[in-house]
Amino acid sequence: MNKTFLILTPLLVLLTTINLSAQQSNKSKSKDRFREKNLPGSVEVRNAASINGPGSDYAPAFLGTEYLVFISNSGRTGPLAGKKYFDNPSFDIYSTPLDANREPTLRGDFGSEELNSTLNEGPLCFSKNGDTIYATRNNMHKGVQKADASGKVRMKIYQAIRGKEDWVNVQELPFNNDSYSCVHPSLSTDGTTLYFASDMPGGFGGYDIYVCKKTGKGWSTPVNLGPKVNTAKNEVTPYINYSGKTLFFASNGHSDSFGGLDLYNANPENPEADIEHLKAPYNSEADDMGIIINEEGTFGYFASRRPEGHGEYDIYYFRGNSIDGFEKPEPNRIEILVTDGRTGQPIPGASIRILQPSDDGFISAQNDFYDVDLAPTPESTNSLSLRLVRKNADKLGDPDNYTNANGVALADFLMYRSYLVLASFDGYQTSERLYSVEPDKGGTLTLALYEEATCHRVTGTVATDKFRTRIASATLVFTHKESNQQVTAHTDENGEYELCLPLEGEYLLQAKREGFRTQNLTMSAVRSKSINNNIRMQPVDINAVDAEKAEALLARPVQDGYTLTIDKIHFEPGRTTLNQSAVRHLDALLELLQRYPEMEIDLTVHTDSRGDAKTNLNLSTERAKNAKAYLVYKGIEENRINADGKGESQLRNRCADGIPCSEAEHTLNNRIEVKVKKVGNTIKTP
Repeated sequence: MNKTFLILTPLLVLLTTINLSAQQSNKSKSKDRFREKNLPGSVEVRNAASINGPGSDYAPAFLGTEYLVFISNSGRTGPLAGKKYFDNPSFDIYSTPLDANREPTLRGDFGSEELNSTLNEGPLCFSKNGDTIYATRNNMHKGVQKADASGKVRMKIYQAIRGKEDWVNVQELPFNNDSYSCVHPSLSTDGTTLYFASDMPGGFGGYDIYVCKKTGKGWSTPVNLGPKVNTAKNEVTPYINYSGKTLFFASNGHSDSFGGLDLYNANPENPEADIEHLKAPYNSEADDMGIIINEEGTFGYFASRRPEGHGEYDIYYFRGNSIDGFEKPEPNRIEILVTDGRTGQPIPGASIRILQPSDDGFISAQNDFYDVDLAPTPESTNSLSLRLVRKNADKLGDPDNYTNANGVALADFLMYRSYLVLASFDGYQTSERLYSVEPDKGGTLTLALYEEATCHRVTGTVATDKFRTRIASATLVFTHKESNQQVTAHTDENGEYELCLPLEGEYLLQAKREGFRTQNLTMSAVRSKSINNNIRMQPVDINAVDAEKAEALLARPVQDGYTLTIDKIHFEPGRTTLNQSAVRHLDALLELLQRYPEMEIDLTVHTDSRGDAKTNLNLSTERAKNAKAYLVYKGIEENRINADGKGESQLRNRCADGIPCSEAEHTLNNRIEVKVKKVGNTIKTP
């Protein structure tokens, strides 16, 4: 005898219990109030169009500073693509890398075979370090759906730990039950408090908000937040902010609702206090739910069913600082001591700069922190290494603070958040430390500065002899006559160079660049004196009516047939989605494609030999597709990019299967290679 199960989806648990007639009544009554509360210019809200599809996209969640993770039934990838198990495709977990401004880029797979199943996955959250996930999913045991006595497959909250290539040790939380649903987890920053929604018996209505604490024996018995928060209808999608002092949730049961589900916040430490109804444009006459906000309350995301969207539910991005009741986290006062590394004496007047790195080390909100560098590759002609080079401290703008007479500067840091602290002083090398505040950590950070090595500074430009067109990517070799010691440098995209020569005295200077005659010069390096050399180079052969334009084309950093290697990029093991490192390097390539709008490229992704060869080939192919999709999303015409993956078939070193190699040696093989098929004749000035 066949059994028919009603399989609850993450949205079905909400929508089947909303009283539609009451919703329409609320909408008609709230129309004027909605307009009154709309505050133009106080906050910017826009559709996160790059990740929304024709179905329902909702429940955004931050994964560190690098990713936005969300739930969707707008489309699947992989072997289950296009298959429908219910009236709609099932809900799965998706992710998008965030750019430097923490805005979404491209919709991509979450990359977890363990968590994405043939049933439904729903709202989730992560621990602060991103190593633990709490996720809503259909009740299942060993991959098989499990129904209650009435034939309903309920929703439960599961926990998993990040493994080397996937999430592992998936376990359901102890307060789950086969006869009711527990959904929409939100974890406090310190990992000790979990909020969620449930229709368990004893509540005030449909779904209520509950809280439980982590103890030495596991999670405590859930406690209902009471009648100020919960109503006879539904309260769902709780979100506890970074400070732990503001709890956001959605409800369709409070009297001041604009219509359907509206967003509210409450004081979790005093749930008996009055709640706050968020103003427009956070709330609308449609369903609004699942809000998440950054630490300072200046930007975030929520989901809405408002009619201007792309599908049923869309994710919206907002930026502003106008949420009533939002409490920022209390900062921790940190003492930064700067000393002379040799003597131990404090250094007064040292410059302090405080930056915020992303999870993979990139400075997430500093677009001007890096210079794009195209460095000639000595072992290969017509080959350049595309790198992001961090600027010197003195080129990062004004310092955040200076040390006092005792060599001390004060700074306010947030708990659990990482900071990159730079200390600099004239005559010393810049010192840096990655620092985060932990509960049992002291409040003093010491940075020792060491005197700079002897530097004979040399600057200059390399340009064409006749028209003074700057020549990019020219190689400069300085040979000290007495010791025969060599120093190599190259010009940047503006034809400029700057370096320190270690020895005083006479140098032979050789300037080289493909398409130009080699120049040989003699120069002297003098202690405490900056030398400026402006070098002129002659093209090997210019036979053109417009010689100036021909020289400009020849002086470009790249030519037809050049290969650009991006080998400082770091893909996460087993994942095809782009991370912050990949996005920032692709942004550098994007600048080049924008500067030369006729340029056409072959973009090839390579992996190291670790793992199965077929898996690596598929991995590299998907990464190449994602890289192309990102560049197309940023405005590059699709026909200008041919993307492919080669897996481990073209290793750069000896590290084939079975050969012991270091992590650094294996990493050298994980790269993107860009073959320039055509540059074209059009150049757009920056």
